[in-house]
Amino acid sequence: MKTFLPGPFRAGEVPFSAGVDVGDLVYADASALDLPRLERVPEAATIADETRVCLERLRQTLSDAGCTLADLVKVNCYLTDDSYRAEFWQTFDDALAPGPYPVRITQVGGLAGDARVLLDAVAAR
Repeated sequence: MKTFLPGPFRAGEVPFSAGVDVGDLVYADASALDLPRLERVPEAATIADETRVCLERLRQTLSDAGCTLADLVKVNCYLTDDSYRAEFWQTFDDALAPGPYPVRITQVGGLAGDARVLLDAVAAR
């Protein structure tokens, strides 16, 4: 059985789910975009701020499935510029301290709108 999760969005606000709960796994993603406008939310001014917004949105989606950030097992992290990597990693690691930390990759590429950070995650119960 699978359950689609709205995460930080209201039903019908965006044409997709923030996550999917499937058995012992939860698949979720998060960005700091105001999705209807494809613009970063005002509280995402710096890379650290944007990372914190992404993590908070991810936390909300995981919470819908009864999970927390501590349940993350894999996170694909996407940045639009490699110069953001150090600030992103520091903020990400601080938010998940003291660990254990999920498996993580960080890749540079284009993202929707003016997003600079995107998280694609898997959590396990």
